Amino acid sequence: MLPINVGPAAGDIVRLARTNPMHYTANGLVGAPVGKAEGDSGGSSFENAMLKAMDGVNAYQNQSSDLVQQMAVDPDSVDAHDVTVAMAEANLSLNIARTIMDRVVRGWKEVINTR
Repeated sequence: MLPINVGPAAGDIVRLARTNPMHYTANGLVGAPVGKAEGDSGGSSFENAMLKAMDGVNAYQNQSSDLVQQMAVDPDSVDAHDVTVAMAEANLSLNIARTIMDRVVRGWKEVINTR
């Protein structure tokens, strides 16, 4: 069992020390690793995660497009199965990204409309 660093309790406030760099900080963001200052870059954000995911979707789309173009120009240089698999991967990644973004927007609207 991991030791829990608990500060002194005062009334209904209990101060906890953040020992895992992936835990959220008081401002709601994933903080810098333990031992680093809060201003240092080291933690990731939701924005960075979404941009990285969109880069992956874009890579699948580009790969699919390149293979389709290569198949149109020189059909013997690429296997039809590879083109089909690349197109399916690109379609699946786009559908997953669209679904996730849809749910994020719906969740954000629910948070905003909650009173």
